[in-house]
Amino acid sequence: MKKIVLIIFISVSLICSCHTYSIASERDEAYPALFEEICQIVEENFYDASLIQEQFPSIKAEYKEQIATASTPAEFSAMVNAMLGRLNSSHTYYLTPSDYEYYHLAAVFAFLPAIQELFDHQEISYPTVGIMTETIDNQVFIASVLPGGVAEQAGLLSGDEIIAVNGAPYQPIDLFKAHVGKPVEIVIKRSSDGVPQALTLTPKRINPKVEMLEAEQASIRVIETPEHRIGYIHIYSYAGQEYHDELIAAIAWGDLKDVDALIIDLRYGLGGADPTYLNIFNPHVPVISWVDRRGNSGRYDPQWRKPAVFLVNKTTRSGKEILVFGAKQYQLATVIGERTAGAVVGATLFRLSNGNLLYLAVRSSLIDGVNLEGVGVMPDIEIPVDIRYCQGQDKQLERAVEYLLETLRSQETGVKS
Repeated sequence: MKKIVLIIFISVSLICSCHTYSIASERDEAYPALFEEICQIVEENFYDASLIQEQFPSIKAEYKEQIATASTPAEFSAMVNAMLGRLNSSHTYYLTPSDYEYYHLAAVFAFLPAIQELFDHQEISYPTVGIMTETIDNQVFIASVLPGGVAEQAGLLSGDEIIAVNGAPYQPIDLFKAHVGKPVEIVIKRSSDGVPQALTLTPKRINPKVEMLEAEQASIRVIETPEHRIGYIHIYSYAGQEYHDELIAAIAWGDLKDVDALIIDLRYGLGGADPTYLNIFNPHVPVISWVDRRGNSGRYDPQWRKPAVFLVNKTTRSGKEILVFGAKQYQLATVIGERTAGAVVGATLFRLSNGNLLYLAVRSSLIDGVNLEGVGVMPDIEIPVDIRYCQGQDKQLERAVEYLLETLRSQETGVKS
């Protein structure tokens, strides 16, 4: 069974509220009281009232017995998330400071007083080496390496299996927290029968929103071919206007301004995109050209008017899925990769009395009348992949480049590809 780690689900409509319930003790040991606090929030706020009324009482009773046996925060967290999983909804899980998502969601909701107080009105930051991982059959693999990050600089690749960090099993937060600014040893394997190799990297502490924006900026590149130039940008987070502004800047006057076709990578990271972001494909926006008295000329065009691909996979979630749906529905861009996650509901963040967080689906969402929750969006061109031991190779990206070159050739010859 596959379990995605560090795939953060941000709702298309982030509800601007955050609640604090005061039932549980601030001590993590007060598991029964904390369990009741979580259940009260679910009962009062989960979007499917009929499910709460008809099914949740028995679900709650079942897990209430299990909670009585919890002896560690990890056990309690696993039991609560198993219960929340019975609601069969995305955007619904319990988070502790040992989870990446705890910091990513807190950073998105940082404008709320309850979150500001939780972090003592300081900037939210967390220890990171810039990787996203996937657990498959109890083995941890690197699914994505953030461009420009610590892991990339150390030579880690997507597909690497993580054997250990400083001799201990991999943990996304706790292992790095005590080693910020200090070198750690990470042991990886590049092939199933390969010899483990040790690499050294130094964790850093950074605001998650800044980390996502810097990764997006570092991802921008031009793929040169003998015939054409293909632009590429990876938008890891769409939970904020700044990420879309970076895309517009790149195509209006940045490195992607003069490329022949464009790949927008929506795999991994956070959702949160506004559907109006699809306006970059609107051709009915004037282009501004100018010449000054010295003969200097320029051109400003923030629209994309050439072939484009949205690159997606099973981690493409929430607001990103809405963009993918719109691009496919209205033939704005070609979608390549795998079926998206099917995680499209409205959610909000609840601060719990012990400082942990509950992310909860509080409203259903229809996209042009279509329910994508639990369904997702099928790509125009499906390219299944297995990231295990791929040694940094990206078959979905390779197919996107191939498709765009075929499209450009067909435009030149007048023959449909």
